[in-house]
Amino acid sequence: MTPLILRMLGAVAGAGSAILYWFLGSILTKVLRQSSAGSLLESQYALLAFLFVPALILAVVALFWVPPRVSGGGPLPEGRRWRVALVLLFAAAFVSGFVR
Repeated sequence: MTPLILRMLGAVAGAGSAILYWFLGSILTKVLRQSSAGSLLESQYALLAFLFVPALILAVVALFWVPPRVSGGGPLPEGRRWRVALVLLFAAAFVSGFVR
């Protein structure tokens, strides 16, 4: 089984990723409202990359550490449900930030 501490750290990473996806969605909305996508400033590209890269890294950590695993084996069947729930959480956070 995945140690409890790693599952807790994965949950924290998942929450952090969801927050970063929410910020990414809200920043992307502001950028798209201010200008067309073709005329983004360099600082806006840097901000989008600054939000996207850590959010993606934290999401991958959460997807591997939150679902339970068998020692020396693959994920348990309930792990698929956890991963789907996490991906839906990340998508909902992005859409929530984008709509806001």
